[in-house]
Amino acid sequence: MKIKEIIDLINNDIKSRNNLLNLEINTKNITTNIEGTNNSDIVFYKVQNNPKSIEVFLERLKKANAGLVILNSGTEASIKNDNCLFIDGDNFFKLQKVLLDKLFLNKRKLKIIGVTGTNGKTTTVNLAMQISTLLGHPAISVGTIGIQDSNGELEGDLNSTTPSYVELRKIIWKYQDKYQACFVEVSSHGLDQNRLFDISLDGAIWTSFSQDHLDYHKTMDEYFEAKMLIEKKYLNQPHQLIVPFNEKELYEKILGKNPNARVKKAKTLSDLKVTKLPLFYHSIYNQSNVECALQINADLWGEEKVYQFDLNKIKTPSGRFSVIELKNNSMAIIDYAHTPDALINIGEAIKNAFPSHSRTVVFGCGGNRDKTKRPLMAKAVEQFANKIIITSDNPRDEAPEDIIIDILNGLTNSYEAVVDRKKAILYALESAGKNEVILIAGKGHEEYQEIKGVKYPFSDFSIVKEFQTQK
Repeated sequence: MKIKEIIDLINNDIKSRNNLLNLEINTKNITTNIEGTNNSDIVFYKVQNNPKSIEVFLERLKKANAGLVILNSGTEASIKNDNCLFIDGDNFFKLQKVLLDKLFLNKRKLKIIGVTGTNGKTTTVNLAMQISTLLGHPAISVGTIGIQDSNGELEGDLNSTTPSYVELRKIIWKYQDKYQACFVEVSSHGLDQNRLFDISLDGAIWTSFSQDHLDYHKTMDEYFEAKMLIEKKYLNQPHQLIVPFNEKELYEKILGKNPNARVKKAKTLSDLKVTKLPLFYHSIYNQSNVECALQINADLWGEEKVYQFDLNKIKTPSGRFSVIELKNNSMAIIDYAHTPDALINIGEAIKNAFPSHSRTVVFGCGGNRDKTKRPLMAKAVEQFANKIIITSDNPRDEAPEDIIIDILNGLTNSYEAVVDRKKAILYALESAGKNEVILIAGKGHEEYQEIKGVKYPFSDFSIVKEFQTQK
């Protein structure tokens, strides 16, 4: 499809245009990421009408070679570059759909299931994907750890928990003929920003709710209302939103906000006659995650299929309660827990699974995120840790020392502070005694550390393995 045909298709919505040089070029791609584009790409890019945002965009445009850039109107006076046109920003999703329907048609063959929640999204979509595949319905999962099927990674880091509407449509188009179901992590940001747009859901799960993202939502009520959209706006009739059986407060709060909400509790492992639990499911929250994963598959493919399901057939997701054995009957556990609630949950899980072990926790907090949860995370760790080592997570644009000071406001007991995360982990490993669990929390599967806009290679797993090799 030539760019001039694209122009004709959206002509009525064009407010203004600059000099267009590439009208005869065939378009092959639509994207919201201007970096690395070529002249067969169409880019949708929303620019805030302020000098800083415009400056950032123009710098990115210099390094790009997009055939056509579609921008929001109101920025015309500052952006005079060739191959740019301007539309009403409120029409972005509508026009993205028009073009996507031409180039990346959604045949509605793939069942789409959304999973939201403060904690547990990644684990639940991964477990649900594997269960679906084992039941004879090939599936993929989309979210924090990329796109996966039961054999592992198909595509890597997607840069956000919930991809943009454009990227989601392209994922559906790419995989719809090979798979039957797609389990997608749906963040509160994604719901609030309408990233699903016209992608309706054939099932939905809400795993948990606790404090997070108040840098974005401002209040817990706003955060909750954003989550409510998964049922209110996107879930197809007559499907019901699934919440874990033990999330009684969440279940009641949903109905308190909307008495007509289509919501139900997942059946328990006991109800489903699932026994012989691997270590991963000794934690209450992972039991809840797999109960929701089993329930959604029961709803999709028939309840009789998930009775007496063998959990040993499932590979546990990397960086979620990942246990690495050390010497002296000790172990390291690497987990993505990065909220107060997640830390409390994993602390309980460790105490229940390894009651005779002492507990060391290595953790930090991310920069440029909700600062109010930092002391709360410290208080959460203090509830179960015998030894606390505070370090860096992804400091982003903040000084890691400042983040650590915020964390310390929540501590009343002794601690050690080691700013360099690698040194902190090695210190914990080197000083480990007999029968000790070292929880390394916050980054899980991540293979980078973000500092001042740069993602440097970094893996908690690699550091533990390096230590084992040296010893």
